[in-house]
Amino acid sequence: MRQIYGTDHTTEEYFCNYEVNAAYDIQFREAGLVVSARGPQYEVRAIEIPDHTFFIATLFQPQLSSRAAEHPLIAAYLRSAVSDQGSRKATS
Repeated sequence: MRQIYGTDHTTEEYFCNYEVNAAYDIQFREAGLVVSARGPQYEVRAIEIPDHTFFIATLFQPQLSSRAAEHPLIAAYLRSAVSDQGSRKATS
């Protein structure tokens, strides 16, 4: 996410009433997931799989941005999907 956003800090809208139990941080790491965004009280806001083409799960909602297609995460997802589709055609 740091590469996508181009910064270590950003602010996102967050409307969820639930949080990820901090006890699962260890299991995330053991499974190859990286907690890549945290809230003000160090609570999990996003996880990703670094070696995956594109795997990012967020508790904030980038699609609620006034310009969703221009949101860094959505734009990166779309670029990844187009790139992945092109590589599938090349190997077919």
